[in-house]
Amino acid sequence: MLLRLSLLVLCIGGVIAKPHRSVGMKNLILPSGEKDKPNMLFTKEPRPSTMTTLGSSVTLSCAGTSSLPTGEPSVSWLFTPKITPDIKLWEGLVGGTSGTLILGNLQKSEGGYYFCQITDGYGYSLISRGALVIVTYLDPDFGAYPEEKTITESKAYIKVPCQPPASNPPAKINWYKDGKLIEKVENMIQEYVSPNKYGSLIIFNPRTSDSGMYACEASNINANPEKRKTSEVLIDIKVEGSGTYAQKFVQDHDVLVNKGEDAVLHAGAIGFPVPSYRWTLGVSVEIDVNPGSRFSTADFGRDLRISGVRTEDRGTYWCQYKNVYTDSVAVVRLYVKEDISFNTVLTEQTVEHLTPLTFDCQCSGTPYTSGDPTAPPSVLWLRDGQPIVDGKRFKEEDGSLVMSGLEMSEAGMYQCFCYNTMQISQTYMPVSVKNMTIPVSIDGNDRAEGVYNENIQILCRANGYPLPVVTWYKDNEEITAVFDPRYSITQENFKDHVLSNLRVLSVKDADAGILTCRAVNQKVSTFAAELKIDFLVGHEISPSISLSDISIQVDSSIVFEAVAYGYPTPAVTWYKGADRVPLLTGGRYTVAESSLLIDGAQSSDTGLYVVKANNGVGAPAYANATISLGVNNAMIYGSASGGVALILIIAILVLLYVLIKQKEKKNYVPPKAAPTPTEKEIERRDSRPSSAKSKTSGADKKPKTVENDVTMIINDVSDGEFDNDMPNGNHGNNDMVMQGPGMVVEQPVPATFLSDLPSRPTENSADMPRPGVVVEQPVPVTLFPNMPREPDSSPSSTSPSEDDSDSTSYGSSTKIVKKVKKSKVGPS
Repeated sequence: MLLRLSLLVLCIGGVIAKPHRSVGMKNLILPSGEKDKPNMLFTKEPRPSTMTTLGSSVTLSCAGTSSLPTGEPSVSWLFTPKITPDIKLWEGLVGGTSGTLILGNLQKSEGGYYFCQITDGYGYSLISRGALVIVTYLDPDFGAYPEEKTITESKAYIKVPCQPPASNPPAKINWYKDGKLIEKVENMIQEYVSPNKYGSLIIFNPRTSDSGMYACEASNINANPEKRKTSEVLIDIKVEGSGTYAQKFVQDHDVLVNKGEDAVLHAGAIGFPVPSYRWTLGVSVEIDVNPGSRFSTADFGRDLRISGVRTEDRGTYWCQYKNVYTDSVAVVRLYVKEDISFNTVLTEQTVEHLTPLTFDCQCSGTPYTSGDPTAPPSVLWLRDGQPIVDGKRFKEEDGSLVMSGLEMSEAGMYQCFCYNTMQISQTYMPVSVKNMTIPVSIDGNDRAEGVYNENIQILCRANGYPLPVVTWYKDNEEITAVFDPRYSITQENFKDHVLSNLRVLSVKDADAGILTCRAVNQKVSTFAAELKIDFLVGHEISPSISLSDISIQVDSSIVFEAVAYGYPTPAVTWYKGADRVPLLTGGRYTVAESSLLIDGAQSSDTGLYVVKANNGVGAPAYANATISLGVNNAMIYGSASGGVALILIIAILVLLYVLIKQKEKKNYVPPKAAPTPTEKEIERRDSRPSSAKSKTSGADKKPKTVENDVTMIINDVSDGEFDNDMPNGNHGNNDMVMQGPGMVVEQPVPATFLSDLPSRPTENSADMPRPGVVVEQPVPVTLFPNMPREPDSSPSSTSPSEDDSDSTSYGSSTKIVKKVKKSKVGPS
């Protein structure tokens, strides 16, 4: 295995992962004392609101400063299209990393709230107030157009449709009759159904004098163009109307105006005779509309106008309209937009470590997200630009942030955002933790490997608070600016740790040795730690690579492994086919350095594969091999086909075993039954001396009840005395003779079996047979499968007497006792 670069060492051409919110590497000498606590502020925030037309450009500016010695804070920009009760301040980063954000050729979707975020080298961060960018437009197409009408029947009212185009802000509708603007006509009013459906003209109790050419116009003074107008249509009224009551054509709705501006409230009720109108705030508070008052009525009393709206003017207004036929009420809710202001001021805080505390944030402003006129705006707390989530240690209560105590890592810039559906504002303060000391520790790798004549960077992370000072040594000699011009040290500072970077240019063999990273606490010099790094220098080796052919099984999973050599470690690239189509991880393929994993291999995976090894030293190296179908000699991970094959093998073995057993049974031949004794053999048997006969006869008279018993008489018979008379004449001395179901076994018996018998004849034993043993042994029926058997209840089932010994009947219990002729006992 070749040398590998350590986790904290990357050669030139590699990428060094920068810590979150880093602003780049700077040569820093940290101050002592409390000067490293968070302290940031905005010197310029983007303006709260900007209105511009579709396709135009907007420039937003922002700047901030920090008292920490990390240079000017970095700037980023955030965006959200709108503010909702479940606010998410931004959807993501937008273009711009400086204090100026230029938004060119603005489209509708780019309208919304923009925020500037400044971040210093320690990771402390602030987010500016929201800057609302309003993109104005007035589309060319109306939602509904006026239509020609001819009225030949008397009606209470008629409606001439018109729905304005999409517009931001919403367009205003004006009606024209015969080219003149319709104003203050007692029997005409515009319909209002919803913010997106309004503008149709209502002609109540239509008269023949109302006939004419009508057109609808939409206007948005902030858009370009400002107006859109429909074609004229003829409304021809041939009969007089029949309206004799009052009706409301404007639904109850909300009106929002900025504090100090004028407001107009429309009741939207019309009738014949013309009704009277009475306005009140709520149910009973009469509105003073006398001359000199800020309140006045218009359009026959249907409209209420308020000059210079004040905060106390907000509320629900009632308009009672009444004639001889109708008495009813229209409702309009007035909201006054008032800039958000903070009732409490956040100031710099230095708190004790893990001491419970509360930060208060109270603000006011309208409109209200909850719909309750007495409710304040919503509040959101952030620390270093990130929302603080309620949990065991942090909780938001009525705008206040309640904490069980702060850790050192929780020091930073705290912000309180107040917001409603129309605006968002913020205030902030730096918070630091005092009497907090974190012991010094060092994280890093104790081994580093460089390449001869290449550059290298070695990182060392020193943890602690106050932030430690880091010093580097080589073979116990401090690395300073005069140590070697090829050596340089930079570092980045964070809240509770320092990242120190030792850079060596054009590494030489003499650079090998022991490097030491030493960190010392700024306040307590005894708080120190060090890391010794064994620095090795290796020489470049050109890449080489090899790859071997393999065969696969369909549906199996295989690993195609290439072996690459070189220093630095070569990067391996996989290709398929002679045209070298690159193989990437995806689908059934997984590329992991020098390995290619194919999951569920198919026949289409066969063919030529090419690998390339490249480490920047010399020319890249190539190798190729093929994958073919067959027995898989690659790494197989228990495929389904392997299981099926195993089952088939077991089934074949079982079948072979059954066939062999059947063949053995078929070839089995049972032994032949002994032939029936001839008359000569019977006579010879009967002519034996009476002493032997009496012995045999006595044995035969014992009752036997076992089926198919065989009585075996084993005796020592003289040579030739018996053999010649046996059937077929093929039994030699001591042969076994089968006779019916009986068996005669002639077998010399060792004298030790019958040690009490005389070994030689005496005067008193002339008639005594030679030593022998008579054995009666049951024989299984299966030994004589062709022998006829009768039930045990047959007469022949009883033991035969001596006179029945020559019987030819072979019942299930018939016994044939072969009587062996007695011979003289000769010398042993």
